[in-house]
Amino acid sequence: MDGRKRPLAEVLTPDDGFKTPEKRAPQPGLLEPDHTRWGVEQTGRYLRAEGLGQWEDAFREQKITGVGLQYLKDADLEKMGLQFLGDRLQVLHSLRKLWLREAEPNKVFNDPVHGHVELPPLLLLFIDTPQFQRLRRIKQLGGAYLVFPGASHNRFEHCIGVAHLAGLLVQTLNQRQPELLISRRDALCVQIAGLCHDLGHGPFSHMFDNMFIPKARPGITWKHEKASLDMFDYLVSDNQLQPLMERSGLVLPEDLDFIKEQIGGPADPGGRAAARGREWPFKGRPEDKSFLYEIVANKRNGIDFARVCEVDGQKRICTRDKVGFLVGFGTR
Repeated sequence: MDGRKRPLAEVLTPDDGFKTPEKRAPQPGLLEPDHTRWGVEQTGRYLRAEGLGQWEDAFREQKITGVGLQYLKDADLEKMGLQFLGDRLQVLHSLRKLWLREAEPNKVFNDPVHGHVELPPLLLLFIDTPQFQRLRRIKQLGGAYLVFPGASHNRFEHCIGVAHLAGLLVQTLNQRQPELLISRRDALCVQIAGLCHDLGHGPFSHMFDNMFIPKARPGITWKHEKASLDMFDYLVSDNQLQPLMERSGLVLPEDLDFIKEQIGGPADPGGRAAARGREWPFKGRPEDKSFLYEIVANKRNGIDFARVCEVDGQKRICTRDKVGFLVGFGTR
């Protein structure tokens, strides 16, 4: 055996030793991920990458940087020399995509149904709280796992899946229908609502609502949606998340109202709003963005991503063949 071994000196050369990898310098052709740090040059590079290079000189003359891009409106572009409406809409469509970009890297979760999913850093602040972590111990299907061992998925992974799917739909709408003017604030609020919509579930999920509460407290009406709103308020207050939400670009209390209205509906439903002559019962967003209220918890017809993700989790017990169809249904 020794005769078959090559001498160590013949195997190793001075270049064979271990070397610490050097930090790679950013490539000059790549844009800074945070568009708010772009200067005039990087703004022009972005326009060229989007196929809008013919308007680069107009942006340079006005010294438009990355900070100003998200504030540009149709009238501003017209003053800059973009005379045709089609050209202005094309520029606005490209700029709207910046509203959904995140300066910090997203957090990656390995979801058992949807695979690797990315969530914005702000959502991680909600996930890393005791109030949200308790969902790890609440089974999605109540006591079904005692009969079907595979039915052991929990509310924690379900809520992450809803936040992921809701984010996908908002991004798809923003790309395909820029005239909807979906902002990054809208996208974050929809994802937070999807993440926190089940915070108020008790032990064994719906079994707690439908069986335990009626027997233990027959005189009261208790719903997990109302408990979710109370738990959400407590989570934000107890963990002092309001300053961090504002730092991420949210506007309070308007966006807090919007998140809670997506979970539990309008705070003043029905008669009281109509009596005051106000037809639109929501405070968080105007009526032209009513479609955002139908993504997480659709009070109109019940078709929403909370239901889609719940079906996805149940199908995981038997098969995963139709999960792609369900996700495709939601994003078409």
